[in-house]
Amino acid sequence: MDTASDRPASDRPEDRPDGAATPSDHTEDEHVEYVDSEDETFPEDMPDQDAPEQLSDPTLSELLAGSARGDQPSFATFYEATSDVVYGLALLMHADAEGAQDSTLAVYHQLWDQAEERAQDLRLQSQASELLTDEHAADEVDPENAYRPTEYELVLEWLIPLAHQIMVERFREGMATPITLSAVPPEQGGGVAGLPEEIIEDIDSLSDSQTQALALSYLAGGTHQQVAEAVGAAVPAVKSRLRDGMTRMHAQRTTRESELDPILRAAVTKRDVERSGGVNRNFTEDISSDVEHGLLVELAEIHALDAIDTRERALLDEAALTADEATSRAWDTRVLAARRTLAEIFTAHPVVPPSHLLDEVLHNLSDQEVGMGMVESISSHTEEAPKREPLMKRWMILTGLAVVVLAAVLLIWGFTAGQDIEATADGDPEARVTEDIELSQGGTARAVMSSAEDVGYVDFSDVGELEGEDTYQLWLMPHETGQPSSLGNFTAEELEEEVVTVDGISSHRALQITVEDIRGVERPMGETVAEVQLRERITDGPQYGGSPEDEEQN
Repeated sequence: MDTASDRPASDRPEDRPDGAATPSDHTEDEHVEYVDSEDETFPEDMPDQDAPEQLSDPTLSELLAGSARGDQPSFATFYEATSDVVYGLALLMHADAEGAQDSTLAVYHQLWDQAEERAQDLRLQSQASELLTDEHAADEVDPENAYRPTEYELVLEWLIPLAHQIMVERFREGMATPITLSAVPPEQGGGVAGLPEEIIEDIDSLSDSQTQALALSYLAGGTHQQVAEAVGAAVPAVKSRLRDGMTRMHAQRTTRESELDPILRAAVTKRDVERSGGVNRNFTEDISSDVEHGLLVELAEIHALDAIDTRERALLDEAALTADEATSRAWDTRVLAARRTLAEIFTAHPVVPPSHLLDEVLHNLSDQEVGMGMVESISSHTEEAPKREPLMKRWMILTGLAVVVLAAVLLIWGFTAGQDIEATADGDPEARVTEDIELSQGGTARAVMSSAEDVGYVDFSDVGELEGEDTYQLWLMPHETGQPSSLGNFTAEELEEEVVTVDGISSHRALQITVEDIRGVERPMGETVAEVQLRERITDGPQYGGSPEDEEQN
């Protein structure tokens, strides 16, 4: 990633005007002359002490603030300083260069049209980022020398998510064509066909399924539901792959950077890295249900990847805003960590856009005369175009619509959701309760399943300890076709502490518990220690992995 020294954003000693003499420049006689003469104590030609500060280059934030005041030269300079990373990202995401150019134009047109709001967003996010970084740096062994982002990096971690979201919206509205990517089946080698060569090295630490989920969401703009359909996986599994894929990319950053980002250290624990293998910690089919079950922080990476639709974004933003302080801080930390990692990876190959793009950007700005040598040397465009009338922006309409939808969702929740899954299942007088389900490794389970409410839960007791690094892995088993969906890996202690809830039991046949020697396997590989039926069995057919002989015996 570039640093602030690569951009016009610093006070430089060489900018001092020629008249700024130092004390050593004067002879002893000259000094006496100044003292003896009242009128000459401060010579008229002595420069103003503030001159170097006045002549210093503006920061990128100041340039954007100038744009908010209608200063076209400031905006053109901001474009020059940042357009290479935006255009480089666009080339990675689009099927053709023309689409990448159009989307780059869309980003900067929005920045100009909404310059006042965007300048405020940048200022507030940069302040929040610096404050959060300082707070986590205080926990470091050497707080004073902990990594802190430069001004240019702060701008990138704000600009890249904004640009990405605009490009993704254009894909989803059919205004641009995303890069053509396709998931390769495991039997054909796995992974993704069509990946840009520039990023292959950065994502080679991911599993094939994580690579598919990240590429199809971040590069091609798919929601997590669309990705699940494309790869033939359950929605909860794709959520976990997106989260855990980001965890692995964070871990890769920590191995190659000598100065560890305190945000990264706080966002990714050793346990996070160990479990990053496609497990979902009780993710459900629906984002609102995940939030209701206390999984807001676990959705931070999915939010940062833009793998959600407008309604889901509004819902998560509202949940983060109203969360308790600890949850809100954890959410902010993980979203920021994801944005920093994504900005580093997907802007590592900046590409200077064609010069005519600046002409087109300026052509659609105000009727202000440019009057700037740098812009004149690049742009031959001299026609003055009147600025468009300030209509209500599309993003305002979408935001308002999202608020209405969110209010409706919350209202529906108030009438239908009621208590959590445990209380809902317990409140059904016809719920099926199964006591003393035995685990072959020791311990029992109690299951409560409500067919009427389509929810259930399983509570474990006295679970037997496993040897070495083995863990219990829980699976939601499909009825017939489809792959099992992992609910995560647990130690015996963790399984006893955590009540496993299931939303949408009609979509699955059973909850299966296996013992696995590798965390995060994507299919049951080890011994099955128990299986809990989620619905009353209509027939005694074979279970997952069963045989016709088993069916005859039953």
